[in-house]
Amino acid sequence: MDLKKKIMEAAWELFQEKGYTATTVNEIIEKAGTSKGGFYYYFHAKDELLNSLYYFFDREYEKYYQSMDKSLNYIMQIKLLNQYVFYFIEGNVKVDLLASLYRSQLAEKKQTHFLDPNRYYIRLVKRLITEGQKKGEIRSDLTADELVKHILLVERGLLTDWCVEDGGYSLGYFGAHSFNLYMEFLEPSGKDAEE
Repeated sequence: MDLKKKIMEAAWELFQEKGYTATTVNEIIEKAGTSKGGFYYYFHAKDELLNSLYYFFDREYEKYYQSMDKSLNYIMQIKLLNQYVFYFIEGNVKVDLLASLYRSQLAEKKQTHFLDPNRYYIRLVKRLITEGQKKGEIRSDLTADELVKHILLVERGLLTDWCVEDGGYSLGYFGAHSFNLYMEFLEPSGKDAEE
């Protein structure tokens, strides 16, 4: 494993164990078995490591998708993926870590990793929508990019609220129910069916 990934893995473990705020750069350096020079070669500060967390999220989502039943219709595949995202975050990501991640994205005023269209998760959702549109299972009066944006907005809204509420409710449960309401939005209208 290369040093950058070792640092990221060490940070992820410490953030999970101690929380983002309580973890120090020195602890990350020690756990990764590197020097300050090694750390600062890849990262200018601890908050830069927050953006690397998307790598871990996407790795988990990819594993989950590989095991998913691909014979299900595309809306159901998106629904199950969405539910997994919320249950995974609820069970594996501390609220303060997620809130710190959102704060860093807002402070930077650029979403270099957060909304990067090359992220595995975003590419996967777009692919499922595109394939669903080709099969007539998902509405085609909006582009795949527009539908991806809608899905991401719903997800981010719920994740932000969960952080504001300090994890005071089940993210998985409310995520699943929110997406159930959203499924109708993805379904083709009568006009789509005629085309």
